[in-house]
Amino acid sequence: MQLGDGRTAWLTLSTTSNYRRLVDGDKYDDNPESHYSWNNLVTHHATVQPGDVFVLWNKEILLGMSIVEHIEVGRGKAKRTRCVYCNRAAVTKRSTMDPPYKCEKCRRTFPGPPIIDEVDVTTYRSDHAQAWTPLEGLLNGQQLRALCVSPKAQDSFRRLRWDLFQRALHEVATGDPFGAIEVAGQQIAGGHTRVMTRVRRGQGIFRAKLLAQYGHWCAFTGPCPPEVLEAGHLYSYAKVGEHRDGGGLLLRRDIHRLFDSGLLAIDGSGLIHLAEELREYATYAPLHGLPVQVPLTDTHRRWLRLHWQQHRGMNHG
Repeated sequence: MQLGDGRTAWLTLSTTSNYRRLVDGDKYDDNPESHYSWNNLVTHHATVQPGDVFVLWNKEILLGMSIVEHIEVGRGKAKRTRCVYCNRAAVTKRSTMDPPYKCEKCRRTFPGPPIIDEVDVTTYRSDHAQAWTPLEGLLNGQQLRALCVSPKAQDSFRRLRWDLFQRALHEVATGDPFGAIEVAGQQIAGGHTRVMTRVRRGQGIFRAKLLAQYGHWCAFTGPCPPEVLEAGHLYSYAKVGEHRDGGGLLLRRDIHRLFDSGLLAIDGSGLIHLAEELREYATYAPLHGLPVQVPLTDTHRRWLRLHWQQHRGMNHG
């Protein structure tokens, strides 16, 4: 997979780890599998763009990777911790070391507390759930640092040498780990700007109902861990604006993305149909022609028929 179009691969530090825990126990609103938050105090804060690749780690191991779909921009306040020695805002609190506070600029440690002030900030929040690919532990922190353009950088966003990362991951991963983000990358092609995203109210309840009904089971591919299952609408939620009974199925994240884009559809016999360009990928080619893995209701079939007509034309097999 080539990035091109001015896109960048970032080694992105997940702040869910204790190492990056902020003063008084505050943490950034991060979930490596779905979204990442930062503000204008962070280096490269305005450089990250939709279409860029996030390779998430926690300073110790690789967590996974995905493609940034949207970036929500807002305003907020942030606590800034400054060093008691050099007065610069680069203090981290270490939960297992003494003294606990360390300045990343002057490298001095102290028992605390640091100088704390609150400032107005521009906030950023990525949406990268659809193409999330878990890769936990396949590469360690030392290996990942060596793959950066500046291996000794200490920033939350570090430019990653994509060609070297691909080579390193192919050596340790099974199958094609880049399938989901390659498809997503084709859908997010140039010309994108930061946009405000609409929150889908009730999405959690909608997913919970589907989990209770189907268990940990992707409707198109079979059993999956719950962490990669999403509540997929069989219709355009953006147009309808509500969660309709019988209008959804549990779908694996990458499969959900492919269905929404029309690269994957279900024909009149309940068989999976892949667009020709998708059949070139070893990860997805075996799905072509397989039956759906859950019983379909008449409501499901009606929505699937409309989806087929939208993406494959009127002939429904």
